[in-house]
Amino acid sequence: MEENIKNIILLGENVNTELKEANNGLPKSVFESVCSFLNTTGGYIILGANDKKEVIGIKENLIEKIKKDYTTQCNNKEVINPTILSELHEIEIDGKILLYTHIEESTEIHKCKGKVFIRNYEGDFDISNNIPLIASIHNKKRKIFDEDTIYPYISVEEDLRHDLIEKARKLANSNVKKRHIWMDMTDLELLKSAGLYKLDKETGKKGVTLAGVMLFGKDDVISNINPYCRTDALYRVDDLDRYDDRDFVETNLIDMYDRLIDFIAKYTMDRFALDENARRVSPRNVMAREIVLNTLMHRDITDGHTSRVIIYKDKLICENPNSFRTNGLLTIKNYTPFAKNPTIAKFFREIGYADELGSGFIKITKNSYLYSGKPPIFEDKEMFKVTIPLLRDEKFDEKDLINLANGTLNGTLNGTLNGTLNLILNELKNKNNITQEELSQKTGMSLRTIKRNIEVLKESKYIERVGSRKTGHWKILKND
Repeated sequence: MEENIKNIILLGENVNTELKEANNGLPKSVFESVCSFLNTTGGYIILGANDKKEVIGIKENLIEKIKKDYTTQCNNKEVINPTILSELHEIEIDGKILLYTHIEESTEIHKCKGKVFIRNYEGDFDISNNIPLIASIHNKKRKIFDEDTIYPYISVEEDLRHDLIEKARKLANSNVKKRHIWMDMTDLELLKSAGLYKLDKETGKKGVTLAGVMLFGKDDVISNINPYCRTDALYRVDDLDRYDDRDFVETNLIDMYDRLIDFIAKYTMDRFALDENARRVSPRNVMAREIVLNTLMHRDITDGHTSRVIIYKDKLICENPNSFRTNGLLTIKNYTPFAKNPTIAKFFREIGYADELGSGFIKITKNSYLYSGKPPIFEDKEMFKVTIPLLRDEKFDEKDLINLANGTLNGTLNGTLNGTLNLILNELKNKNNITQEELSQKTGMSLRTIKRNIEVLKESKYIERVGSRKTGHWKILKND
């Protein structure tokens, strides 16, 4: 999580991030940001950093008071109405303590001290007097979150699988240091706590939501209510027109997670790598977990298209029905995290399967480099598509892969190049037809290092090759 928060700070304040100093305690304006994120697309609030992307830290004697004040005020309807359950988490970065929280987009309109705030790239805006805009946001929320559709005739006792509820209870308990509150709740109380059993105050309907059915429903109940809850897992190596093996998964989301993870593990090679802290990790397992969670948490759950996981010899593809926002290729710079099913996403985080919103994009990118030395491709269209390369160029050693993973991500996130990349870029500016061999001699770097960093510069759109390898030259697309 430390790396994820570092990357968020490096991106700076935007529609999904608010950085605040907390030199004298909890900033009063923090709840305007809480309200904005609830009403818009969610986001991170980080205390102990400023809008210049500098890590300031929080005085040790203020930490517990800030945490307590924040939680108390989130439960105070005079401050946030409707109230929410939210807490601040401690994290140490560069030897300094920061506090952070992630706010999910809500299915309701919230007010901060009687005012309605929304978020855009310039901050938090009071729209209390803009009744048409508030109505528009309200209608949009009702249309987007199909997961909150209430089914009053679903029986908690007869239509849900209580073994799965018990499994979730134990997973949540193993994910916290203290005893989880679900351990002392009945199944109905747990459903209500997780937002899977609701009361619609407008219509008076109450019952299990679509999200609750998809997570805990018996298979026949799920197929009756939402026949589109399915994922087609295909293995295509010899028979490219059809498949060599297939698992058509039509069941609850918890069992679906296990079956898809097992399918990917069965037909992809597991490679171990060392991360930047010299820890042994399995990039394949990390990527499998993140793309499966994306399939379960962020698809349009009532769309008629089937989600697919397809494994070829050289790539793994995941496709999801999608209400696209970008309509094209996604990069770390233009990617804005958005939970299409925030209740389901929150549930998976609660049981320890998922991390904070947006972390999957970075994890897949980093571990793709560790696995194959190549980047993944994210496409945000009618089907959200992730393509992960599976074949590794054997010229890369572990150090190369670590440098690619960290160098590319850091160079992209902070908008600047590290020393090695900057040195090479300056040499290309001075002599645009310089060869890689000449660069190696001039900089004292190995030819392998030169080639690797040239690829990073090309992928980051700093340079492009014009003409042939022998007679062409390097075109500088942008300066650091």
